[in-house]
Amino acid sequence: MHDIFRTVYEPAGLTATTTERPGGVRVVTLVGDVDAATVGTLDEALATGDRIVADLTRVAFLSCAGVRSLLEADDRTDLAVVVSGHAVTRSLEATGADLVLKIHPRVGAALARLATEPGGRA
Repeated sequence: MHDIFRTVYEPAGLTATTTERPGGVRVVTLVGDVDAATVGTLDEALATGDRIVADLTRVAFLSCAGVRSLLEADDRTDLAVVVSGHAVTRSLEATGADLVLKIHPRVGAALARLATEPGGRA
């Protein structure tokens, strides 16, 4: 697939690359640590879009502020979260967010789920 649109946000400690995929799915790929100092980058990257895949496979640390950002995005959009690291998984499990968020092991699985469900929330 070809990328339609790409935006990169890069404050210290966290990089968020946003790619618009065909069908209106936004893939946000995060690299680094999500903490109180960098959560604004995550908030901004998840601020728009009806269907979003948040790829956290290259996130080394996810603070409670990052978990809150994911939960808030999930409330307003159709969000799929991709997780492979133990530290991020542990943060989601410790807060109970793993029971609320739609978590997938790979971006492809998250995209497939979004493709099989009706488009975003109102």
